[in-house]
Amino acid sequence: MLNSMLRRVCRAFTRPLLAAGLALAAALPVQAQSSGPAPAAVEAAIRKALDGKLGQGVKIDAISKTPYADLYEVRAGADILYIDETGRYVFQGSVIDLSTGRNLSRDRSEALQAENDRALRSVLWSQDSLKHALKMTKGNGKRQMIVFEDPYCGFCKRMRQSFEQMNDITVYTFLLPILSEDSGVKSRNVWCSANRQKAYDDWMLRGVAPAEAKKDCDDSIAETQALARRLRINGTPAIFFTDGTRQPGFMPPDALEKRLATVKN
Repeated sequence: MLNSMLRRVCRAFTRPLLAAGLALAAALPVQAQSSGPAPAAVEAAIRKALDGKLGQGVKIDAISKTPYADLYEVRAGADILYIDETGRYVFQGSVIDLSTGRNLSRDRSEALQAENDRALRSVLWSQDSLKHALKMTKGNGKRQMIVFEDPYCGFCKRMRQSFEQMNDITVYTFLLPILSEDSGVKSRNVWCSANRQKAYDDWMLRGVAPAEAKKDCDDSIAETQALARRLRINGTPAIFFTDGTRQPGFMPPDALEKRLATVKN
C-alpha cells in the first residue's frame, strides 16, 4: 500500500523533495525513530495538506516529529512516509543510519506491523475468525498456527509438504485468492467441498482439482479478504503463531519446528 500511497502523494504535489531529502536524511545522525508527537498546529497543517491525497480508505493514524532533517513521520497502519511541517514536501525513500547501516524506515515499519499483529491477536484467534478457516489436526494438535494461502501459490504447496512431515500440530488455513482469477474459483470449490481439508490437500499435494461448487454454496472468501486487509497481508504464505507473531513466506519443517519451540503465549 505504501508505494501506491506515495505515488498518489507525489502526483498531487508540484515540487516533491525526493532525492535531496534522501541524501540529507541519510547523512544526519539518527538517535531515535520519533522525537514525540507533532505540535497541534503542525499536525493540523499536515493533515489538511494530505487530505484526499493518500487514496480512498487510507487513514492517518499518527503524525510525529523525527530527529532528522526537520521531517515528520506520517503513519498509516504499518506504512510510513515523511513530510515537512508545511505539508508541501514529501520524502520518498528509506532513512539509513550510515554509522550502523540500519534501514530505520524498514525497522520502523516492521515494528508497527508487529504492534498491529499483537493488537489483532485476539481477533485472529477468535472463533468468529477461525470458522472461516480450514482446520487440520495431526497428533495431539497442541502446537497451533494459522496460515494464509493461495491455491496457486508454489511456496504454499511446499508449506503443505512441511506440514506433512510434522506431528502434534493444528493448522488453520485461510484461503486467500490473490494470485490469479482462478484462485478465487479454486478457493470457493475447496470451501464448498464435503470434506474441505481433504479437497485442499488433494489439490495442493496431489494436483487433484476439487469438484465445482454448487451455485447456492456460501463461501468465506470475502470474510478472509477483509481479515487479510486488517492484518496487511500482501503475500502468501503468511504464518501466524499463537503469541501474536508472524512469519512471512515458506518455512521448511526443521525451521518451523524450531520456531514453534520458541512460541510463548
